[in-house]
Amino acid sequence: MAKHRGLMKYVGTLGDVRHFKIKGQQGFYAGMVGGPTAEQIKSAPEFERTREKMNEFGGCAISGKAVRTALSQLMGKFTDTKVTERLTSIMKKINLKDGTKAHGYRKVEISTQRNYLKGFEFNKKQSTL
Repeated sequence: MAKHRGLMKYVGTLGDVRHFKIKGQQGFYAGMVGGPTAEQIKSAPEFERTREKMNEFGGCAISGKAVRTALSQLMGKFTDTKVTERLTSIMKKINLKDGTKAHGYRKVEISTQRNYLKGFEFNKKQSTL
């Protein structure tokens, strides 16, 4: 991947080259425009597995948000910027434990897999006593 080092810092597309910034990294990057269109992903048979994974990940994200919303009064401002990512990751692990459904339709059964949430750190930067 090319890295932009010029004086002009911009994000967007010029011709067939897109320019972007990656969160957490310094500098701007450039890459060729390409890949499948949204319509291809939604309807083409070769993207069936992609749609299944998107469906499951969406369910994990919704489950994680439900947990965060339920605990929002307790969490307050005691979370770090990565709590959503860590919680979604745990929801995906719980999702993978459901062997009853076909790919794309597995459930996130938090009540039967509570052990994954034990010891969850809402703020990794905060020292524990």
